[in-house]
Amino acid sequence: MRRIIQCIYFAAILAVIFVSCSKKQVEQETEGAYYSDEYHNYFTEVLGVSQKEVDERISQLWDHFFTPGDFRKFADADQTTVYYEPNDSMAFIYDVGSNDVRTEGMSYGMMICLQLDKPQQFDRLWRWAKTYMRYPSDSPWSGYFCWQCHADGKKFGKSNASDGEIYFATALYMAANRWNKPSYRADAQEILDSCMSKDGKHGVWNLYDEETKVVTFVPTDDAHLYTDPSYQLPAFVQLWSDWDSKRCHFWKEAADSARNLLRISSHPTTGLYPDYSTYKGKPFKGPFCGYDSRRFQYDAIRCAMNIGMDYYIFGEDREAQSEIMQRLLTFFKNDGFKHGQFEIDGSDPTGDYTEGMAGANAVGAIALKDKDLQRLYIERLWNVKAPSGQWRYYNGMVYMLSMLHVSGKFRIY
Repeated sequence: MRRIIQCIYFAAILAVIFVSCSKKQVEQETEGAYYSDEYHNYFTEVLGVSQKEVDERISQLWDHFFTPGDFRKFADADQTTVYYEPNDSMAFIYDVGSNDVRTEGMSYGMMICLQLDKPQQFDRLWRWAKTYMRYPSDSPWSGYFCWQCHADGKKFGKSNASDGEIYFATALYMAANRWNKPSYRADAQEILDSCMSKDGKHGVWNLYDEETKVVTFVPTDDAHLYTDPSYQLPAFVQLWSDWDSKRCHFWKEAADSARNLLRISSHPTTGLYPDYSTYKGKPFKGPFCGYDSRRFQYDAIRCAMNIGMDYYIFGEDREAQSEIMQRLLTFFKNDGFKHGQFEIDGSDPTGDYTEGMAGANAVGAIALKDKDLQRLYIERLWNVKAPSGQWRYYNGMVYMLSMLHVSGKFRIY
């Protein structure tokens, strides 16, 4: 009898150990990279490409886009770079298709420099942005950055593009951590403090809507009541909840609101996103937009990248994100990767499937449970050539960021 009791006792202990181990394994499987510090190289894990080949490709892409160019020859078709150094201390990312410098490109460039450990280029870009794009402290726009400037630094009008501030602040926080530069942290904090202290006076509002916790399209009287689905960056905003102690609860709620907006603005059949939407996710035609922003077009291609990034960094909305990516990426596969613009129900296809879309969709494929479909998108990204020529700027920057995500070289610092 005593031996039977001992056997039962040890069996119970083993069962407890097994359950604990199983629970730990489940937790590890659902834990995001922010917590586990494990970043996956999908080119190697899915395609079998060697780490050496991946490292060489990323190095080649850096040279392709960031070898300093001759700023007198922006539009030359044989140029591949988007990075220019007009003097000994500054640099800018140039939109060679539209002939301007944008906060989108400057902040993307800074994030790429951060991820590839290029502190000198990062600092050059940030110095140019602070000098020319940032509004002065006595302006109603203090804390914001003019979204569009000439190559000589002269601003176009008075406005911002809210994704620029999001990328600027996040890149600065991470640069402070990676390179031990407290001044970058102070700069990031100043952006958030200033952009979240507006009351609508002089027509300037907070970066994020106080009621819905969703980022504004532009924080002006006529544009702060709608948004852009591709501006939803839940992974970045959740990071702010750890880094900005003044608004930690607000940023956690804002991260959840961003995830929700990415759910409700995706078409239930095609998965496609509109370029602009209401805070309830309905397609919205911008009153001053030069095209129909209710369609899946230019901005919207980034939604897949934002979802894939949030999926692997935090993993807090994985089930919904997997379902959305299954719909969206099945849609593009069924279209034969021919078009890049649609009504969100999939009708009226126009334009081409671009390098930027190949990149963003491959990041979105990280969220797929369908491993065959995932492999298709990761393989297509590996095989696509880096863009060059007149339209290399936007496609190139989204493509480059996507390569960092899929190769496991995009990390949180």
